[in-house]
Order: sequence, then C-alpha cells, then structure tokens
Amino acid sequence: MNEADRRLIQEQYEASRGDSTGLFETVLALAREYSLDEVLACLEECVVARRIAWYERNACSFPHSGDALMDGYQAFYEHYLGLSLPEDGEIVEVTPGRIVTRWWNRCPTLEACQKLGLDTIRVCRQVYHRPVQVLLERIDPRLRFDRNYASLRPNAPYCEEIIELESRQPGR
Repeated sequence: MNEADRRLIQEQYEASRGDSTGLFETVLALAREYSLDEVLACLEECVVARRIAWYERNACSFPHSGDALMDGYQAFYEHYLGLSLPEDGEIVEVTPGRIVTRWWNRCPTLEACQKLGLDTIRVCRQVYHRPVQVLLERIDPRLRFDRNYASLRPNAPYCEEIIELESRQPGR
C-alpha cells in the first residue's frame, strides 16, 4: 500500500471512536485496489501502535498485584476497553494459569461487519488478535491471548477470549 492510503487508514481508525462503519467502508474501498489481507494488515499495525502508545502512557497507573493473569485481565478489559462485569460479560473459568471470559458488550467492529457483510472471524483474527497479544506481553511476557473463534459474535451470543500464563519464560 502506498503511504497516502496507509495514512487514510490511520486517520479513519483514529476517527472511528464508537462507530467503525466508515473505517471498514474505507477498508473495503481500498481492498478493490489492494488485497483485503493487505489492507487489514495495515489496520492491524494501527491498532498495535495505538495499544502500545496507550500502554506507555498508562503503565505507571496499573496495579501490579503479583498475579500476572489478573493484571493482564484488568489492564486490557477494564482499563483499556472499559468493560465491566456483569454488564458486559462474565468470567467462566479462572485457574492459576488461565482466565476465560465471554463478552456481549456493544462492539463497533461487530456492528460494522454486520452492516457491511464482513466476516467477524476474519476481521478479528487478522486485525485485533495480535494487538491484544502485544499489549499483554508488555504487562508480562508470559501472558498469551487467544480467542475461541467458534464462539464469536454474531455466530454465538458472546465472544469467548482466553488469557493464559506460560509456566516459564519464553525462550528457556
């Protein structure tokens, strides 16, 4: 993609607070010139950059409880996304190494995908999966994010997401 189109995606992403329809209309328009995969990869980079910048601005304000799983959960879901239980979702499993959540909160990406006929599995996997992982690794490099793509809206009543804690440091 050329730099002007990358900037356009960045500008649309920054302007999409609360309504992602215009952003994904731009994604689809650019996908006629480039591949959809290429445009979604560009958007993914914008999401990663925003999450890293947010973490760097806010890292000092996070509680560091010593429980990496709960710290990652609270930083991402409560502080970054502003979600709360039980209004927006539920925790369905908690072990020392894993938290499984189900979310039914309002989601601008879901709404835009439904309006425009985009596959939420593809969009969430290609655009929003890695940015969560990048953010969690900054909180603790042992944290791993996953999403149950078989339980993803609108094909399920909720989006199921998992944060796991590796029992050892990566690379050892």
